[in-house]
Amino acid sequence: MANAQEGLGAFMPHEGGSITTAWANAYGPDAESWIRFANVRPDSFDINYSSSRGTVAVRRIFVSDRMTARTLILGYSAKMPLVIPNTTTLGTSAAVLQELRSTGQAASNLVYTEGMATMTGMFTLVEKAQMSVNIDGNPVNVPVIHATGSFKDGRQSAVGDFYFLDNKNNPMMVQYNIQFRGEKTPRSERYVLITPAADERARMEQALAARKAYTTYGIHFDFDKASIRNDSVPLLKQIAIALRNNPLWTLSITGYTDSIGEKSYNMKLSRARADSVKARLVKLGVDPVRLSTAGAGAGEPVATNKTLQGRALNRRVVLARTDR
Repeated sequence: MANAQEGLGAFMPHEGGSITTAWANAYGPDAESWIRFANVRPDSFDINYSSSRGTVAVRRIFVSDRMTARTLILGYSAKMPLVIPNTTTLGTSAAVLQELRSTGQAASNLVYTEGMATMTGMFTLVEKAQMSVNIDGNPVNVPVIHATGSFKDGRQSAVGDFYFLDNKNNPMMVQYNIQFRGEKTPRSERYVLITPAADERARMEQALAARKAYTTYGIHFDFDKASIRNDSVPLLKQIAIALRNNPLWTLSITGYTDSIGEKSYNMKLSRARADSVKARLVKLGVDPVRLSTAGAGAGEPVATNKTLQGRALNRRVVLARTDR
């Protein structure tokens, strides 16, 4: 596992870069969301957000707010404005992080509903630590600031643990667990995969040529379904192009799930997802004879199923060459 401050460059918002998060709350088991950066300029960038539970939203973030703002928005909604001045979304601001570093405490507000309900509160430093985040398929230990937070307004209160990337230029919130009054289950979210904006087709073709297999997290499915989300279309087109470029290749497509749920159900779901990938590729012009499918359920996990991060990494699609 790498341990690299220089690896933080992959976290910086850059055109086409993406972040996969896993989250859970009182409304159901693990779900995933995907953040893709666009319109990256010196003073701002856009977040294109979608989740496996159907939320789609766009938010514009200003670099100046990431330096000074003291209001953190927890979540996304299409009902929220494109621009919400004096707020941060991906994490806290440089001002809050530096205050935590120097004094051990920092005042902050928390927006917790799509109607912009806001609680005032305080972060308190617990420790400086390291956390593992998967960057383009490789686990990397990154420095984080672990803080507790306590917030309240006239209607609600909440306490939680927050882990911010220890980088004043990009203090992303790598993980949080927050317990709201009246909710039995904490709201939790974890950044699990950072994908730079490099050409995935080149990486995929290289992996299939050298290792005969390629694991992708870029094919996104609706929550607990085999239906493929529209933001997966560019990657599916790249797979189809790779097959056209290599006409002798044949591929198996294997779907994998986490261990939540019955074994038989997970096997069925993973096979259905693999079948959906094949069907999309056939529509893109790939000869169906070149494609086979399988479902492995929760078999062959690549990470522990005891954490949000591990379960998200286990939900994947693997392409493998079968022509040799």
